Amino acid sequence: MKFGRLLGVGAAALFAPALLIALNSAAAQAQDLKWHRIFGLVEAGNVVGVGTANPPTSGAVTGAAPWVTTSGHADVDLKTGMAKFRVKGLVLAVGSAGALTGLGIGTNSGVTMVKGTLVCNVSGNTGAIKDSVEDDTDAVALSFQGDASFDGSLVNAVPTVCLTNPEDVAFLIRIVVPGDGFANLWIAAGGVLTVDGDD
Repeated sequence: MKFGRLLGVGAAALFAPALLIALNSAAAQAQDLKWHRIFGLVEAGNVVGVGTANPPTSGAVTGAAPWVTTSGHADVDLKTGMAKFRVKGLVLAVGSAGALTGLGIGTNSGVTMVKGTLVCNVSGNTGAIKDSVEDDTDAVALSFQGDASFDGSLVNAVPTVCLTNPEDVAFLIRIVVPGDGFANLWIAAGGVLTVDGDD
């Protein structure tokens, strides 16, 4: 009986390192990203990501004028490419001055279509290619009150660099329509990121 117990303890001690390695490996392969909040752009023209390649597929992403939100969240499965986001109260947060003349503060200000954008390698420090890489959702309607939602898949296959360092990934909401001078500018971003089950 004592021998059996000793054997059990010995086996546990023997397999503990292997179990720890397996758990760490699973954590390293984290693939489900969740942003528990969506917040509006605070600083006009703020840039997310790095690089000079041609947007909207790679390089830095420039922000529009300030916007605010009342709530929202986003979820991207890096393994399947499935993505969803929901935002409420995404509205312009500045008055009609200068180039913004005629746009209504507290409304969608004529922005009727938006898309979600996954930005990977935000820091430019992951992998050999130093540019950030983007992958979009299809465009969805943004209501006059600033509500929008999407549930589907990303347009392209998830870039490999996204899997390499999932904590160096951002989620943005960008303007699609109107396109003249405003297309692909970001107006909101995901915040409070958790990777897989670490929440």
